[in-house]
Amino acid sequence: MNTKEMVINDVIKAMEPVITIMQLQMLEGAIRGALHGMAVEQECTALSTELDGTDYILQSFSANKKLEGCQEATIEQYLLTARRFFALSGKGYRHISKDDIKYYLAIRSGQIGPNTLVNEKRNLSSVFTWLHDEGLIQKNPVKTIKGIRGEDTEIVYFSMDEEIAIRDVQGSLRDRALIAFLLSTGVRVGEAVGMNRVNVDMVQGSVTFRGEKSRKGKFRTVFLDQYARRYLGMYLAARTDENPALFVSERKYAGEPRRLKEAAIEKITKKVCKAAGVNVNGTVHVFRRTFATRLAERGCPVDIIQELMGHADASTTLKCYIGRSRKRARSEWEKHTFIA
Repeated sequence: MNTKEMVINDVIKAMEPVITIMQLQMLEGAIRGALHGMAVEQECTALSTELDGTDYILQSFSANKKLEGCQEATIEQYLLTARRFFALSGKGYRHISKDDIKYYLAIRSGQIGPNTLVNEKRNLSSVFTWLHDEGLIQKNPVKTIKGIRGEDTEIVYFSMDEEIAIRDVQGSLRDRALIAFLLSTGVRVGEAVGMNRVNVDMVQGSVTFRGEKSRKGKFRTVFLDQYARRYLGMYLAARTDENPALFVSERKYAGEPRRLKEAAIEKITKKVCKAAGVNVNGTVHVFRRTFATRLAERGCPVDIIQELMGHADASTTLKCYIGRSRKRARSEWEKHTFIA
């Protein structure tokens, strides 16, 4: 990393906590434009000495990932894994070898499950790939490490009978609207939290919003079935508050309700599932998997399910969200088999 890049990184890292991703991107462009054609030289070696500090490098990595549009929760996981790794290795980032990575993964394999281990390797790969791309290390020690595979876990989703039972649970208008909304749209819990009334088009029966995990801030449109349109319409018509949030607390604070947070939404979904007699931990993620699985059972193309789910990669949709269905497998077998 040359001196000019170091200066740009310093500025981005300093401003990252206080401005938005879009503003960070505009700031980086403005700095690069101002410095274009200029040679930036160091007056002393203090900065390069500081650059050797691993913590400084991780802060730069974090700022750059935010600039790319990476989610805060994802960046936190990258940093958590990296700091744990460097603490165990006792070395700075310049001196890490392939054997150090293997040793760390071997130690962690006795402490965590296979799928979590795969995630930690992926986190380390992201950090060291960035270090290599920035010219801070000559070789990426993670790149050639292979052979770590996660377990094939069962995708938990609601059966059709369970889905109907959940939808028909008697509750407040808000809770019925929320449940119908989740079953109809398959949105993430964070997306449900951030949803506003203006995102909903009741005439078209659609909801357009900025996807939670979209690095480029892409908008996504999902659709409301008859139950979601009915209960969401009734819920919104009954509200008299000024809060822009789509789902708000029933309790009022200084005369106004508050936007529901993730914990509150998860509490509602679990409560409704328990009332329905469903023996599944009723997280919003299970609603999301049920949404994807139900579309697949009805013959919806995978690329459409991927688009509705907001996945960048169709393999994520197939591997992690569409539950295996013996009925669907038999139906396809009967459709394509040939009996002489």
